[in-house]
Amino acid sequence: MSSIVRPEFGESLPTKLGPKWRALGRLPRALIITAAVAVALVILALLLGAGSPTKKVEVGAPVPFQLDYNGDLLQQRVTVGRESLRLETPASVAAKRSFTIEPVLLPAYEGSIQGALPLRAEKITAAAGASDPSFATIAEGPLLLGNQPGYEILYRFVRGGRSFYGRRVLLFAADPGTRTGLDVTMTAIRGDGALTAPSLALQAPLREPFESLVVGN
Repeated sequence: MSSIVRPEFGESLPTKLGPKWRALGRLPRALIITAAVAVALVILALLLGAGSPTKKVEVGAPVPFQLDYNGDLLQQRVTVGRESLRLETPASVAAKRSFTIEPVLLPAYEGSIQGALPLRAEKITAAAGASDPSFATIAEGPLLLGNQPGYEILYRFVRGGRSFYGRRVLLFAADPGTRTGLDVTMTAIRGDGALTAPSLALQAPLREPFESLVVGN
């Protein structure tokens, strides 16, 4: 079979290296091929992941949970009080958002957890109203995040002369009789586009951490 390389260019690279390659033996050749494939896979993974804004949070105690968030839109901040996590929009963003998580422990109860959650929510709204005259409940009721049972409180309040929306969710793993869960609070300034209290977790940047939130290991 004639070579496709023109004679004036000399021997092709495969022709020159072929004998040396075959002389290496099967094991060295296999090791070289394996190493080359591994390097190619690493480079491909770096290229595909380069610039990805998604960050993962995994917390082991006191109540385990995990979630994802967009690192371009939210930043982790120093937690306050009993918080296990605090995410906020960067200081340069005018449309302020916050997403915080605290552990919550329910008192002993019988039957379904959905029967115990309204009682806990009643105490939360009573305490909020007593400490903040601007606090006003908009709506509340049970919810499911995947198969995780929960209860939400939609409200508004005033801080520093600005009016805010809030959405507070008590969320638990789908384990019968569970008493430990998460108290998730999302806030945003009112008047920001088409934002409403129910849509707090339906729009970026709070949608991703809320919808990816998993209670437990």
